[in-house]
Amino acid sequence: MGLFSSSDETFLGIDIGDSSIKMVELKKKNKKILLSNYGFSENLGVKFGAVESAEDIAKAIMKIKNDVGIKTNRATASLPTFAVFSSVINLYNLDKKALAEAIHEEAKKVIPLPLQEMVLDWKILPDFSEDKSKNNVKVFLTGSPKKLVKKYIDIFNKAKLTLASLETETFSLIRSIMGGDKSSVIIAEIGANSTDISIIHKGIPILNRSIDICGSTVTKALMEKMSVNFSEAEQMKYDLSISSKNGMPEVIAKAVKPIVSEIEYMIDFFNTNYNGGLEKIILSGGASLLFNLAEHIEEVLKIRVIIGDPWAHVYYPPEMRNVLKQLGPKLSVAVGLAMREIK
Repeated sequence: MGLFSSSDETFLGIDIGDSSIKMVELKKKNKKILLSNYGFSENLGVKFGAVESAEDIAKAIMKIKNDVGIKTNRATASLPTFAVFSSVINLYNLDKKALAEAIHEEAKKVIPLPLQEMVLDWKILPDFSEDKSKNNVKVFLTGSPKKLVKKYIDIFNKAKLTLASLETETFSLIRSIMGGDKSSVIIAEIGANSTDISIIHKGIPILNRSIDICGSTVTKALMEKMSVNFSEAEQMKYDLSISSKNGMPEVIAKAVKPIVSEIEYMIDFFNTNYNGGLEKIILSGGASLLFNLAEHIEEVLKIRVIIGDPWAHVYYPPEMRNVLKQLGPKLSVAVGLAMREIK
């Protein structure tokens, strides 16, 4: 059953992970965004890259949707950050009538795959040149493999849903946990199977990097240290996270050190190329709440670290505050996707 009446138009975001599916349904009423419904399923045992996975993912989507009572049949979905190429390109003395042609020419130089295999999208960025008499343009370019886009279309057709749009996970996160904030930040989305780290400058991801150190890395470290199986280590991970009030256990600190090192590299890159001014690090993803991770990174890197709150601009029943606070990092991408079409 939905949290609010379903009489108004609703917007659905679906985040398809490597072994999980999360969805959030929002609605707009009297200029307010309301949480209408949500659902998720984890440890599905379905790998998105598998040839046969489209049918299984579609079935999982339909099951979650039916189980929680989501009625919306039009959805926005996310493309994994690691699978989408992105770059900021500069165009000088441009004839605006030839914009598309100029972008395609530049795309050939920066995208490592043949353009006929890619779906290109671009956004013109403001405030590139102080001299407005020159037709200089800065463009944020993204390229998505056509095979990947086709697979999403296939999944949603099988799930009997209209795929309204696709966008990179990073943009969904910017929308849900940054809102209109244009400050320079690093977003680190720490999931079960990978960590995606992005530098966001004036609302645009200027650098994205992905590493395979993640929530399952911590689980494996506990398995080895405590001589327990995967399920026991998963339970131990969450129990220790709840009970660990001060500091981070050494075995966990060692496991997440590559994430801290990667964030440190991103900070150095930004300071070198953009003259500093990085305001904070925002953590997201299901593993971001583990073991005082925000406090640990803040202590090591000496920069403010917070957990992103996708519910900051969403209204929901007050009695759900504690539950949604815990679920927020896990559902941030899905919230941002649902917000995409809300005007």
